[in-house]
Amino acid sequence: MGERIVHFFEDPGPENTEKVVEVVAERVGEGDVDAVVVASISGRTAIRIAERLRRTGRETRVVCVSGPPSWKKFPEYKFPLVAEKDRRALEALGVRLIDWVEEPFRPLVFRNWWERKTLKVRRPEADLFWMTLISVGGHGLRTAVEVVFMAVEAKAVKIGDRVIGVAGTGEGADAAVVTRASRFETAVGRDPSKRFKVEEILAMPKKTTWAGYG
Repeated sequence: MGERIVHFFEDPGPENTEKVVEVVAERVGEGDVDAVVVASISGRTAIRIAERLRRTGRETRVVCVSGPPSWKKFPEYKFPLVAEKDRRALEALGVRLIDWVEEPFRPLVFRNWWERKTLKVRRPEADLFWMTLISVGGHGLRTAVEVVFMAVEAKAVKIGDRVIGVAGTGEGADAAVVTRASRFETAVGRDPSKRFKVEEILAMPKKTTWAGYG
């Protein structure tokens, strides 16, 4: 039986970023993590994590997932989302930037164990998957899972890899989870070997901001 400290923050938000960076570096130091996937619109949180890993000698593959092209329709986002100087910093640190993959808000396959049926769940109903994650750990945890799916789609990580997903509520980071990567479409599907799994929660906020969810 293993023991681990889980960090619960009183509130979500960027003020938790430094502790998340520290926790991720410690977990990577155990040597069994294939990659760290960071939700970072500007790229700066991914830079902080990559710099910390390099500084402590705990280098591993780091992937930065920024906003997708479809966000251009939202006036609050100014493209390019990652400034040129930050792109150069990511490249110098060996961080792979993903900014062309759309968010996995689409149908999925659900194996209903009780009914012994495998169902194709349409987009509106499939959003329950994301709402459940928000109910468990807030938007940071939900996004930390989301970007792992996006990294798999971009072939930046492999199905079955042990991956730390990192994300925040708004800016920075307030959640980190250790996962077994899968494709979104098979995350809760018929084949258990292809399902998504959260193996460990390293950090998350206790409170939830229900942004966009009523």
